[in-house]
Amino acid sequence: MIESFLSAVAVAECDEMGHMNIQHYAAKAEAGARVLTVLNGGSESRHNIPLQMHLRFHKEMLTGDRVRVMSASTGSDQLVHSIENVGTGLVCATALSTYASGRAPEAPAANISEDAQPRSITQATPGALSLAEAKAQGLTRTHLSAIQEDDCLHDKMTIPAFLQRVSRSQAHLWSLVGFGRRQQAEAGLGTASLELRVTRLAPAPPGRALEIVTGFTPPTGKALHYKHVGFDAVTGACCFIAEGVGVMMDLSTRRAVKPPIPQTDFA
Repeated sequence: MIESFLSAVAVAECDEMGHMNIQHYAAKAEAGARVLTVLNGGSESRHNIPLQMHLRFHKEMLTGDRVRVMSASTGSDQLVHSIENVGTGLVCATALSTYASGRAPEAPAANISEDAQPRSITQATPGALSLAEAKAQGLTRTHLSAIQEDDCLHDKMTIPAFLQRVSRSQAHLWSLVGFGRRQQAEAGLGTASLELRVTRLAPAPPGRALEIVTGFTPPTGKALHYKHVGFDAVTGACCFIAEGVGVMMDLSTRRAVKPPIPQTDFA
């Protein structure tokens, strides 16, 4: 693997639980891929964004932690990124980025390590669906915003930009299921993602609006399974699908707990 990014976690990159938010793990993986493009003689303006990113989260990263991304090619138009805490030497997250044929940046070859292998999200990549189909599945609107120029590359919304909106959708989701962020805070609880797969299906260009609808599978134990689907609010095109697995955690112990969620038909 080759070092492709080196920086530190900023205050603005952390959420109300005090740890770095999901979109910034994706952004650092993408930053590493952009460095690879430049190191191999390309220009950043010619960098290609992946069709899919599969993230696994292993350790929290906090404000001020030094962060390094190590990257490699797995072949088949795919990069693997290891997002590490420089101070501890531990792998905090991994990202598998899959590109259109021949579009992945060049990097030294490596096998996919066990900590980067998909674990809980192993089903086939989802296909596009209509907004009506999503709502028929019980998904509810949790986000609506305009798409800006800086959300996009080559007139296509990036995966980190979509995840920035997904992180806002999570607050609406928890309120819909009856245990919102304020209730969590009062109970000394928070949430953390364990695994996340984001599939990009359509461009979502600047000047449009993005609508996200969200669904949730009631937990059978500590794990929470959820889905966010992003649509172009102008054309109705299905642009993104994010499938996630997370847990609720006790903020004093930083350990997962069974979520105190009431019975609900929302999912």
